[in-house]
Amino acid sequence: MSTTGWSGPAADVTVSHATVRSLLERDHPDLAALPLGDTYEGWDNITVRLGDTLAVRIPRRAHAAQLIEREHVWLPRLAPGWGFAAPVPERLGGPSDEVPWAWAVVPWLPGTPAYVAPLSGRGAADLGRALAQLHAPAPPDAPRNPFRSTPLAERAERFDDRIERILEIGVALDADLAREHFHAGALQRRPLETWAHLDLHGANVLSHRGRLGGILDWGDLGVADPATDLGQAWCLVGTSRLRDLLKGYDDAVTPLDEAALQRMRAEAVAYAVTLASLDEQPYRDAGRRALIDLDVASA
Repeated sequence: MSTTGWSGPAADVTVSHATVRSLLERDHPDLAALPLGDTYEGWDNITVRLGDTLAVRIPRRAHAAQLIEREHVWLPRLAPGWGFAAPVPERLGGPSDEVPWAWAVVPWLPGTPAYVAPLSGRGAADLGRALAQLHAPAPPDAPRNPFRSTPLAERAERFDDRIERILEIGVALDADLAREHFHAGALQRRPLETWAHLDLHGANVLSHRGRLGGILDWGDLGVADPATDLGQAWCLVGTSRLRDLLKGYDDAVTPLDEAALQRMRAEAVAYAVTLASLDEQPYRDAGRRALIDLDVASA
């Protein structure tokens, strides 16, 4: 099988410090003299630190520009009621010749990616409480994620493709058991959908002394089954912290029933398979560790 599609996408634009400075001078001249710091390049956006407390977040490809409305429009509407930190835009900027899309100035959230500094038990409970706050009813015009808002059954073909991919690259996966968990969850009735983050890997969750420091990258925000976020969070915190995660969640909402737990496990297996199929680190190794933790693969 070709590895095309398993690597991070190429950028459509080049964003340098000079580019950022030019955008600031045009749209927010009062911030243009602040020093520019480290640059962090993700699959969809480039984030450049601005002074001590801010950052500039710019789409790096056209696909990301289609998603940025979720951070620019929906995140500011949702975040005021939350008890956890998120990089809600403080200023917006318009397209330019160099960057033909909207961009934003956001707060810089202190902390360390959870891939580097894992959440403690209390941090996992913090994450559970944060997800309970996020999982509120969404209005009819709320966005839907084209990949993760859909029911599990509609993602089965993509799941099988990724299983074949990781078997091909040598992961010791029990494919039959992984499929069994996935399809058991797919058979369960989904509840009313809610808001969901939909990309809770360890580069998007910040740890601060073991506690939850914040949740980053809201470009995948959309309406979905709450079990999707919970399954992804299971991959992140591991089975050893699962009880803490669920206690934080259940303390804020109605405790999950057996059907929800089956969907949650299915989502965890699906997300672990997705991460393990990637070429990039630390996602690939995190996915493999999660598959082992979920007892569907061996070291």
